[in-house]
Amino acid sequence: MAHKSPVVDDLLHLASAPRSRSVVMAAAVSFAVCHVVVLATAPAAIVSGDLDAEIPRQLVQFAAVLCRFAVPFGILIVGMMHRRTKAKLKL
Repeated sequence: MAHKSPVVDDLLHLASAPRSRSVVMAAAVSFAVCHVVVLATAPAAIVSGDLDAEIPRQLVQFAAVLCRFAVPFGILIVGMMHRRTKAKLKL
């Protein structure tokens, strides 16, 4: 019989909880939305000479690239902290 690790059991229980699944789903959706914004603001193949129009597009793309990873990570952290505080209040 295989030895069961309590850490692995805790992680499997955490991943199967409904609240954890909804937090992971929200993080995945936020990543997808930010990824679409990054793709939509990608530079065009034809370089235009209008730099005034190019700067706002680059700023939006830069913010979307940062948010593509920061927002889902923040959602996961807040979701897991919220879950822990509810569990502590329940006890």
